[in-house]
Amino acid sequence: MTILIKNVRKANGRYGKLFVKLRTPAQKEEFYSYDVGSGNLSICCCVTFFIFTIIIIMGSICFYKERHHQTVSLIYPPPKLSDVPNWWYNRGEDLKKLLVDGMSQNQHVLKITHKQPHQPLPEERQTSPDVKKLVCYYAMPDPLKKFDSLQLKNIDANLCTHVNVGIVPIIDNTLAITSEMVQLFNETRELRAKNKDLKFLIWTGGVDYEKSFANMVKNHANRKAFIRSLKFALREYEFDGIDLDWEFPSAFNKERQHFSQLLQEIRREYQREKRDYLLTVAVAAVEGIAYYAYDVKEINKYADFANIMTYDYHFWTRGTPFTGLNAPLYPRKHEHSILGTLNLNYSLNFWHSSGLDKNKIVVGLPTYGHSFKLVNPFNHEIGAPASGYGNVGKMGFASFSEVCWFKQNNIYVTIVYDPDTCSPYLHSVNEWISFENQQSLACKTKFIRDQGYGGAMLFSLNTDDFGMLCSRNTIEYENDVPETFPLIRKVKSILFK
Repeated sequence: MTILIKNVRKANGRYGKLFVKLRTPAQKEEFYSYDVGSGNLSICCCVTFFIFTIIIIMGSICFYKERHHQTVSLIYPPPKLSDVPNWWYNRGEDLKKLLVDGMSQNQHVLKITHKQPHQPLPEERQTSPDVKKLVCYYAMPDPLKKFDSLQLKNIDANLCTHVNVGIVPIIDNTLAITSEMVQLFNETRELRAKNKDLKFLIWTGGVDYEKSFANMVKNHANRKAFIRSLKFALREYEFDGIDLDWEFPSAFNKERQHFSQLLQEIRREYQREKRDYLLTVAVAAVEGIAYYAYDVKEINKYADFANIMTYDYHFWTRGTPFTGLNAPLYPRKHEHSILGTLNLNYSLNFWHSSGLDKNKIVVGLPTYGHSFKLVNPFNHEIGAPASGYGNVGKMGFASFSEVCWFKQNNIYVTIVYDPDTCSPYLHSVNEWISFENQQSLACKTKFIRDQGYGGAMLFSLNTDDFGMLCSRNTIEYENDVPETFPLIRKVKSILFK
């Protein structure tokens, strides 16, 4: 706090003006000014005494706040204090109203508790904390994509614990299952015969461009029609449940509330028919979306688990014309404010602190990457300016096989691994690609296992190297052993170790 008292004489010399300038630790300034006569010395002294009294009181308050602020600093495990941006320390008290319970000397982090701890309700769907899940998404092949020819019947039946098959659109408030989709559903029977424990779920939703999902949930009659079609599909095609992938409920038109109502009504219908069908959701990872889109405690109450889409943190848009990592585990040391929230660790702690049980958090991991077109080929660091999507992939989305193809067919390709975020990237001339390999996914899977989360979700089977194109030593492989789905196999080997 600084004090400035200045007496300025006017041109006639009869009057002066007393200025007092206050500066608080938050750099807020307040100005007080008083006109005093040259003969009214007693009034001047009284005003000065009054102002100094205010200064002393304000100083005491600021000192107390500063000391108190240091005691309620909040960070989440597992980063060390040095890894967490300074702005992080204020967020817990301001946004989530958490209470500090004490300091753990072994982990160097603060233990946190909610003011109202979440208590399981009688009707709440419980998930075993000891059973890890490996959820894999499978999309119907796109004939226009060179590297997307995977047939469902050709996947390894023992690779995943759950396979979400789709994507099934919603038309007129019902699941629109085409003849091609029926043929795809029939292939699940062959895989189920090889592994009776493998679960298949209908995957519906996606990016809601036409507001079909939003229209379906907006009233009870529409939701009832959807649930009727869901029950028919589960029974007809012998599926084990539904995965709702609405991208994303908005903060308007009560969509957040309507989504919770849909979950509750589906769960009640399962219970009414005494069926053990699964109900899962795929949800946004970013706090700025999830805070407004979901009632997390309602999801925890009715869903078996939630697939957190902890990827697509960085990709090229007109608003973000620079390179970035697809799925960083932690923020980089110079990332602050919003950029400091775009990582797995932050997102997962947000969901858990908002009321989702750890064993219901299934962490999303991508098997694809994002390509960028560099503005300057000599500036190829993370955060370098980019003018658009790269040449690899479709609209910047590049499968692992496409990344390997790029490595095989280009010279002077440099691969860089960022240990702070457990993420690799490569660059050659003006092409820049953020992707995942066995090393990066091993690092992130160990994090999932050690932190006690419910499992991993891989998006997707289609974008892993199912054709073994990457087996030609193009990107670092452990033991250089050719195998199908190398990324998903690496995740499985560590998750269930």
